[in-house]
Amino acid sequence: MAEQNHTSAAEFILKGLSDQVEMKAALFVLLLLIYTITLLGNAGIIVAIRGHPQLHTSMYFFLGSLSIVDICFSSVVAPRTLVNFLLEKKTISFAGCMGQAFFYIVFVTSECFLLAVMAYDRYVAICNPLLYSSVMTRRLCVGLVVGCYIGGVLNSIIQMTFIIRLPFCSSNVINHFFCDVPPLLALSCSSTYINEMILFSLAGIIELSTISAILVSYIFIFFAILRIRSVEGRRKAFSTCVSHLIVVTMLYGTTIFMYLRPSSSYSLNTDKVVSVFYTVVIPMLNPLIYSLRNKEMKDALRRTAERITVRLECISLITFISIQIHQLLEMTDGGNLTAPSSFILLGFSDAPELQTTIFTVFFSLYVLMALGNLMMILLINTDPHLHIPMYFFLSHLSCMDFCLSSAITPKALETFLLGTSHISFWGCFAQMYIFIALAVSENFLLGVMAFDRYTAVCKPLLYTTTMTRARCYGMVVLVYTMGFLTSLVHITLVGRLSFCQARSINHFFCELPTLLQLSCSDTHRNKVVLESSAAFNIMVSVLMILVSYTCILHSVLQIPLGRRRLKVFSTCTSHLAAVTVFYAPLLLTYVQPHEASSWDQAKLVSVCYCILTPTLNPLIYSLRNKEVKGALRRLWERKLMPHLSRF
Repeated sequence: MAEQNHTSAAEFILKGLSDQVEMKAALFVLLLLIYTITLLGNAGIIVAIRGHPQLHTSMYFFLGSLSIVDICFSSVVAPRTLVNFLLEKKTISFAGCMGQAFFYIVFVTSECFLLAVMAYDRYVAICNPLLYSSVMTRRLCVGLVVGCYIGGVLNSIIQMTFIIRLPFCSSNVINHFFCDVPPLLALSCSSTYINEMILFSLAGIIELSTISAILVSYIFIFFAILRIRSVEGRRKAFSTCVSHLIVVTMLYGTTIFMYLRPSSSYSLNTDKVVSVFYTVVIPMLNPLIYSLRNKEMKDALRRTAERITVRLECISLITFISIQIHQLLEMTDGGNLTAPSSFILLGFSDAPELQTTIFTVFFSLYVLMALGNLMMILLINTDPHLHIPMYFFLSHLSCMDFCLSSAITPKALETFLLGTSHISFWGCFAQMYIFIALAVSENFLLGVMAFDRYTAVCKPLLYTTTMTRARCYGMVVLVYTMGFLTSLVHITLVGRLSFCQARSINHFFCELPTLLQLSCSDTHRNKVVLESSAAFNIMVSVLMILVSYTCILHSVLQIPLGRRRLKVFSTCTSHLAAVTVFYAPLLLTYVQPHEASSWDQAKLVSVCYCILTPTLNPLIYSLRNKEVKGALRRLWERKLMPHLSRF
C-alpha cells in the first residue's frame, strides 16, 4: 500500500482557474498585471520606508514587514499560476505542492498576526502618545515581527505534518489553481476528519485571538478619540487607523469565509474566486490603501519615484551603450562568425542592388533622428519655459525614440553595407529585449500624454494641482516598468525555445515574430502571449487616447469663438500626429495575422517604427510649436551665438 501511494502521489495536476481556452489569455494578462502591480507597490513601500528617515518609526516598520509578507504571499501562488496558463499539462510534483502549501500557510498566518500587532501599535500611539517611543522600542518591534513569523511557521508545520501522512490514491487532479489545504483534503482516500478538525481549530484560534486583539485595541482607541474635544483632532487621530481597518476587513472577511465553515458547504469553484481575491488582489490593494491615504508615504514615494526615474534613464543609456560595444566587438571578431550560437541578419537581401541606397537613406535618417531627439532633450532640460508636464513627457518620448532607434539602426547599417551581418545569440536577445521594452513604454507614454492634454484642455484650472511633479514621475516610472516587464516575459519564453533550423533571420534586426519562425519547438504559447500582450497594451493606450480626445473634442465644441477653438485644439495636433505615425505601423505588424502579411511588407513597416517615427517626432513637435521654436531661438542666441562670434 505504501508503494502504491508513493507512485500515485508523485505529482498532482492543477486544473487552474478556468477550463475555457478562450479565457486563458485574458486571465493570464489580468493576473500578470495584478502581480506586477503587487510587486511594484509593495517594493515601492519597502524602498520608500528604508530610504527616508522620517518613516523610521514603528508604524512604518510594521508596514514594511506587511509589504514583505504580501510579496512573499503573492509570489508563492502567482508565478506558478501564470506558468500553468501557458502549459498544456499543469503538473506539480508532490514535494512542490507540499512546499507551496507550507509557505502559503506560513505567510497567511503571519499576516494575520502582523495585522493584530499593527492594531496594538495604533492603540499605543493614540491612547498613550507620551509613552509611544518608550513602549514601541526597536527591540520590541523586531521581537513582535519575529513572533508573527514563528507563529506562521508553527501553524504550517502542524497542518502539513498531518497532510503529508494522508494517502492520495483516488485522484491526483486538484480542482484549484494552487495547492490549498481544502482541495488537497478532498483528494485523500482516507478519513480526513482529524485534518479538518485541526484546520478548523487552528484557524479558529488564530482568527479569534487576532480579531480579539484588534477589537480590544480599537475599543480603547474609540474611547480615546471620543475624549478629544476638537472635531479636527478626532478626525486626524482616527484617520491613522482607517487604512489598517480596511486591510483587516478585506483579509479576515475572505479567510473566515474560506476556513471557518463546515466542509460540506465547500464549493471549490466559489473558493477559486475567493482565493484569487486574498492571494493576489489583497496584496495588490494593501500598498495602494496605505499610500493613497497617507501624506508622509506619498511624499516619500514621490521622492523615491524621482530617484528611480533618473536611474532608469541611466540604465537605458548604459544598456544602449553596452549593446553598441557588443556589436562593434562582433564586427571585429571574425572567429564568432561561424559559431553555432549566432544568427545571420539578411536585411533586404532580395534587393542587393538597392543596399547602398538603403544604407544612405538609413544613415541620413539616423543622423537626423539623433540630432532631433538629443536637441529636444537639451532644450527641455535647459529652458525653464519648458519645465511643465507636457514637455517633461516629451523629453522621455525623445529619450525612448533615440534609444529604440540606436538599439537597431547601427547593426542594420552594417547589414546593409555588407549584404548580411552576424549577430550573437545574446546580442540578438539583448537587441530584442531593448526594442520590445522601449516600444511598449512608448505605447503607454502616448496614452499618458493624451491624459495630460485632456487635463490641460478640459480642466485648465486644476492642471497644476492634478499634474503634479510626483504624479508625472510616477506615471513615467509605471510606463518604463510596464515596458521592461512585458519585454522580460517575452524574452523568458523565447529563451526556452530550441533553434535547430536555419539561423538566417529574414529581417534587418532581431524581431520577435522572425525568431519564432526559426524555432523547431512549439511556438503556440509564444504567439498567444505575443498577440494577447500586444492587443492588451495597444487597447489600453488607444482607449485612454480615445476617451481623452472625446472629452477634449466635447470641450472644444463648447467654446463659442472659432479662433479660440483652433488655438486650443492646436495644442493637441502634434500629439495626434505622433500617435498616428506610431500606431499605424504597429497595427499593420502585430494585429493582423502573420499569414496575411509577407515578410517584405513587415520589413518596410518595421522601417517606420524603427527609424522613420523617431525621426519625425521631434520635427512634429518643433515645427508646429511656438514654445519649442522659441526655446531653440533662445538657445541659439544665448548659448551658441556667443561661442560662434569668437571665431
